[in-house]
Amino acid sequence: MNPTAPAFTRSSRMFALGLLLPVASIWAQLQESAKSESGDVVKLDAFTVTAAIETYYQESSSMATKLPMNRRDIASSLSIMNSTAIEDRNAVSLVDVFGYVTGATQSQASINGFSFRGFPNTGAYTQNIQFDGIMGATLKKAATSAANVDSLEFLKGPNSVLYGQMNPGGLLNIVSKSPMEIRQTTVRFTAGTYAGEFTGPGKKNTYSGSIDTTGPIGSGKKLLYRMVIDVGEAPTSRLGFDRYYSFYPSLTYKWSKSTYLTLKGETSKDTRPQDDGVLPIFTNNIAYGESANYYTAPHNTIYQDSKDRALDYGHALAANFHTTLGEWTLRAQARSVWHVDRVTEFTINNANVYSPSSAFAKPTSVLRRQYNDVLNGHRYNYGDMNAYRIFGPEKFQHTVLVGVGGGWEFFGNRRLAFGPNQTVAQAISLINPVLDQVVAYPPNGTGATDVATDWVSLGEYFSDQIKLGSKTRISLGVRHDSIKINGGNKLNLTTTKFSNNYSTWTKQFGVVYALVPSLSAYGSWSQSLKPGSNLSFDSAGNSSFPPESGEQIEGGLKFETANQNLNATFAVYEITRTNVIVPSGTNFTVATGGALPGQAISRLDGEQKSKGMEFEVQWQPVPNWQLQIGVAKSRAQITQSIRNPASVGSDLANAPRLSGNFWNRYNIPSGPLKGLGFGGGIIHVGKAWAGDPTTAVYYRLKAWTRTDASVYFKWTNYNVALNVQNVFDKRYIASAQSALTLNTGEQRKLSLSISRRF
Repeated sequence: MNPTAPAFTRSSRMFALGLLLPVASIWAQLQESAKSESGDVVKLDAFTVTAAIETYYQESSSMATKLPMNRRDIASSLSIMNSTAIEDRNAVSLVDVFGYVTGATQSQASINGFSFRGFPNTGAYTQNIQFDGIMGATLKKAATSAANVDSLEFLKGPNSVLYGQMNPGGLLNIVSKSPMEIRQTTVRFTAGTYAGEFTGPGKKNTYSGSIDTTGPIGSGKKLLYRMVIDVGEAPTSRLGFDRYYSFYPSLTYKWSKSTYLTLKGETSKDTRPQDDGVLPIFTNNIAYGESANYYTAPHNTIYQDSKDRALDYGHALAANFHTTLGEWTLRAQARSVWHVDRVTEFTINNANVYSPSSAFAKPTSVLRRQYNDVLNGHRYNYGDMNAYRIFGPEKFQHTVLVGVGGGWEFFGNRRLAFGPNQTVAQAISLINPVLDQVVAYPPNGTGATDVATDWVSLGEYFSDQIKLGSKTRISLGVRHDSIKINGGNKLNLTTTKFSNNYSTWTKQFGVVYALVPSLSAYGSWSQSLKPGSNLSFDSAGNSSFPPESGEQIEGGLKFETANQNLNATFAVYEITRTNVIVPSGTNFTVATGGALPGQAISRLDGEQKSKGMEFEVQWQPVPNWQLQIGVAKSRAQITQSIRNPASVGSDLANAPRLSGNFWNRYNIPSGPLKGLGFGGGIIHVGKAWAGDPTTAVYYRLKAWTRTDASVYFKWTNYNVALNVQNVFDKRYIASAQSALTLNTGEQRKLSLSISRRF
């Protein structure tokens, strides 16, 4: 039986139907532009080429406080990458632009594969990724398409007061495109090729195409639509292909300017070869700290067979309602997601694959890869409803927000097989491995588990934004959460059944003071909460870890010129994270408590801290020149550990002490070359650590710097862009996927994009 077949059938039908709407819209718009209402042919307006660049700066946001506020009045750090900034990077997926988000470091290509302010967000759950303010990813292990993204909002630090469960580093909110009152259609095609030292076994060329059409339905502007379709083939520079499609229909009905309902849908699918990355090969018997010496095979080395595959697909439906009731503004939103991902492979991401047996790879090691077949299913049903009102006189004004949010989440982690290991005769070498020796996978059943988790949460929150005179803003917030988690391994439910209830409070306080009209100082204190799950087992096989908590103290300065062409933020912070569940680096070899062989052993660490400073600047000195700069200097480390005191002072994995980015675009303002523009960017990630600082597999990653460049040209009503990623074809390790595998940086890639707006 194929459990995914019905979903593919539904997806294909929706996709085929969706193709008809944008095509019809383009035809209608072409007809409208060519004829007047009387049917007479009219002359089209001349196309005007402008050298001005739309600003990268977004003045206000509703994310940080769930209220529409000027960013200068918010007592926390908020970075926004708007649509202009995303388009200027010629982004096909969000992976293309994440390197320019200050304070975020990518560790994996998955939707939650990031470290925010030094703290990781990887794992089975995606609490730190929001979609229009509600969690629930349709694609978890694949890169998210940029075709339907209007902006990225990165709210830094713990913010459980408004958003509930989360890791303490920050929240990334992906703002999707909404229907517009102005009828327009944009068609875009991008072709790319790897133009560096391409020696991989996969495809060299890439392509993607998207259609984005929006406007009113009928003669009025009450019912609006938008349809975005994105398809493509985006192989990595290492192997194979990554084929995907995404379909985003949306409708808005407006009863009035303040009362409207928006419905958004999504169907996405991604298929690709599985790739566990490359291995660090240690040249001595020390794989801990600064003294660890290692190298890797050439970056085009593949350890997976050609039949190893990964599949990711999902559907989503979201609703957003807005109205006013007297002096109150009422908002309600909900998001429902059904997601499935599956990986079938001979994996190397396990310490017991080395032969002779070792905790890490040595030059003499060979790999007895382990059969792995995992099918994950995730269901999100979350909602949030709140209301706000302004009270009091201008000099002592309160904006009070009251709300309730929560929902139900199901996670099914079905491991169809975790083993056996291949025989010694089937082992592959670390350098120049001979792949595809085995025609078929072994039968499923070894190490099988079927863990189901139900997660029910309800939170009530209150906040007050207080305006004292013309210079002072005070922010207060409190939230109560009730969370119930239960589940177990359905193959052995009697001994693995798990249930836990949490009732917790989180709080927030902040102050902003205008020193002068262009400069404000701010300070804040905030908390976060993240319950454990039944997927984490201690050495006795128990899964009743207490909830994790986070606390941040932050202060800084915000500068903004009167015409908003220069904006700068400086922040210093300290985040304390307690009751941290960390992997021990080993797996169960025999059934223990509620855990089965092959499952990871976790433990509770004492305390972790992240201290740092960040500086961000957006400057548009003239309308045709735009610059962005971001620098983050921090240290995230273990500060207390009862089980392993020797680890105190060790840095956390994938948490560089220094990172930064720079982007610059300039358009020629006049003359025969008007319409021609140039862009360039630099991403720097400093030295970081790989692995788990509490285990014997813990080592340094070298710093790396990548240079990007772009050329833009506007011709009649076409926009053309040539982007070169990794101009100097730098070879580097981008991050650690785990303690045992590393992600290589992409080689030089050229992308040519052509778009037209009707």
